[in-house]
Amino acid sequence: MIEVRKLCKSFNGKKVLNKIDLEIRENEIFTILGPSGHGKTVLIKLLVRLLEPDSGSISYDGQDISSLSKREFNEMYKKIAFIFQSNALFDYLDVKDNLSLYKKLHTKLSEKMIMDEVLEAIHFVGLGQDILNKFPEELSEGMKKRVAIARAVIKLPSYIFYDEPTLGLDQGNIVKVIELIRSLKKDVSLTSIVVTHNIHLMFEISDRVALLKDREIVFVGDKDNISNVMLQNLYEKGEDYEL
Repeated sequence: MIEVRKLCKSFNGKKVLNKIDLEIRENEIFTILGPSGHGKTVLIKLLVRLLEPDSGSISYDGQDISSLSKREFNEMYKKIAFIFQSNALFDYLDVKDNLSLYKKLHTKLSEKMIMDEVLEAIHFVGLGQDILNKFPEELSEGMKKRVAIARAVIKLPSYIFYDEPTLGLDQGNIVKVIELIRSLKKDVSLTSIVVTHNIHLMFEISDRVALLKDREIVFVGDKDNISNVMLQNLYEKGEDYEL
């Protein structure tokens, strides 16, 4: 479980997050919903120490990560995978090497064993072996997203973070990403933390939802308990949401 208490973050004197409290349970899909520019990406980067908070605490299974040395956190980070909005694939590596890099650097598996895991991951996301020798620039946006998910899965994490996983994708690829997020909970028992401004995606995948607005959490709970009036009111105010 991830516990967040009184988390605050500012940039150049401007507060981005104010006293955030959250609990993210094991094996749930937890969605952080909010319009662009209200701190969603900052929040999940804080959760994985890509950024450091000004104050407050973040704990994984009772361990405050701010108390960990860099070496200790790097060891704990093996349980975490992060899928960036831009996918962050290495342009100079083909798909096979993008997927196998973590295993080559952090395990003593044989080349054959690593390749077996690469094939399993690429098949899990619905792609074929023919893609392995291609470079990211040769792939569609939907393929890049699925390769990024495969690269996360091959790490065998306990927690997987998604920053706007459907942004810029067509409807067919959105459906595939939704299916993959659901499968990772059902088949692999992963805890997923999803940041999005897409209301439809939130309803499709979430067990529980946190609504982030104006630097603060204004709702946490089951997705079915979010007031339709609240969501419609936010949308009609011109906030950057997708329905």
